[in-house]
Amino acid sequence: MRSVLLLALLLTVSAFTVNPTRVYFKDLRKYNMGAKVVPPSVKSLDGRQVSIVGYMVPFDSVDKIDRFVLLQAPFMGCFHVPPPQPNESVLVKTRQANVNVTYDPVQITGTLKIEESYVDGYLVSLYTLTATNVRAAQQKDAELDGLPASFHMFSDF
Repeated sequence: MRSVLLLALLLTVSAFTVNPTRVYFKDLRKYNMGAKVVPPSVKSLDGRQVSIVGYMVPFDSVDKIDRFVLLQAPFMGCFHVPPPQPNESVLVKTRQANVNVTYDPVQITGTLKIEESYVDGYLVSLYTLTATNVRAAQQKDAELDGLPASFHMFSDF
């Protein structure tokens, strides 16, 4: 009887375990600012568990933060390059203020919401990701190919 209950419990838990969909910034850029319709490939991600790799940009602290912007490449948020468009960034919210800033790539897993996200009255993203996991990623996992034409990485002007 115990083994039957254990098996039923395992089957129930596995039925609710969702493997997150790997999302890329090149896919998020398909939803252009001002577009009246969200492309179906992007709309299908709304409310889903996703995983994305990028670089953190904090707002006002670097210790124990609970929100930050995730960008495709390092230095995209730097003053010497044009700022990323709202479809090129993701506002990440964590459930607890327990994340420390890193300049290395990170992998964020959580629920993606397609919505305009404002910080201090400024539109920063068309996407919000409520993170359930923030972990270190490797450089090879970062999406450094296919950067927007307006971005000049490593002083390549």
